[in-house]
Amino acid sequence: MKSFESLSRRGQASRLRTLAINVLAQYAFDAADVRLIGVYTNVLFCARAVDGSTYVIRVCKPGWRTETDLRSEVAWLRALNRDTDIGVPQLQPARNGDFVVEARAGGVPEPRRCVVMSWIPGTSRGKRLAEANLFKMGVLFARLHEHASSFSPPAGFTQRTMCNLYARGEQDVLFGDDCRTAFTPRNRDVFEQVRARVDAAYRQRYADPAGLRVIHYDLWHGNIKIHRGHLHPLDFEDTVWGYPVQDLAMALQDLMLEVKPDEYEPFQRAVRAGYESRGAWPETYDGQIDTFRAGRMLWTSNYVARFEHEHLRGFVEKVTPLFERFLETGRLRKS
Repeated sequence: MKSFESLSRRGQASRLRTLAINVLAQYAFDAADVRLIGVYTNVLFCARAVDGSTYVIRVCKPGWRTETDLRSEVAWLRALNRDTDIGVPQLQPARNGDFVVEARAGGVPEPRRCVVMSWIPGTSRGKRLAEANLFKMGVLFARLHEHASSFSPPAGFTQRTMCNLYARGEQDVLFGDDCRTAFTPRNRDVFEQVRARVDAAYRQRYADPAGLRVIHYDLWHGNIKIHRGHLHPLDFEDTVWGYPVQDLAMALQDLMLEVKPDEYEPFQRAVRAGYESRGAWPETYDGQIDTFRAGRMLWTSNYVARFEHEHLRGFVEKVTPLFERFLETGRLRKS
């Protein structure tokens, strides 16, 4: 049998499908069919039960999120289902009552943690980027932040806060000697100026504990479905402590990268209008969101430096003009 690491993505997914089928033996429903949804950081499968109900099986990537991370996701999702009608996925307990279970399969070198949840019907919001839906996205963020402000986490909930660029323990290599040849003196100076401004924004925000709460921290448009006009947030595995301004920054950064330059401003205004229909916009100064967005671009640059080093020079050259305009104007925009 070939090693798991030597297989193609399709080959790995095939073995993980067997693991997904095996994990269902720990649940009370009988599956009629298990099909691959997609290979992402985690691998997702759709399970259709004999009674017609449909579920998602998330087979978690080893080492990507900790047991504490996953159980914190479970705790917040259960609270959201109990306290609101936002329409988040409903987690399914195994026969032993647990929501995070392990399973094995032949040819997969280690057991994988798995989570089973209800299937959310609908279309990805990324396919319907219109101002009306972005207004609803702003409302959705505001509702999640409202709930989080009064959420009382159970014992064992994560204590991690997104208080710096690499708060999940990522190796910081971008400005190290091994990456020096990817920069010219000019663009290295630009990157260092942006890093200093971002670090200052983190220090300022985290100096004041008021408003700190649980945030989704990955609620970009690809993690939202639209069904009958209602937006459903997905993929809460990045649940962490932070500030609403950081949560919005992540979403708006992905939005800017996805849309045409002249579309971002009206779309951003629609998100803000939706949020402000329920409460105050969480920026404490003009440009705070853009500064945290710049931090996300630094994080991505560091990711490229770690795992796609051969592309780092080109990535730096692409990002530098955006950073130059950010330093001049305080606004992070594509030209």
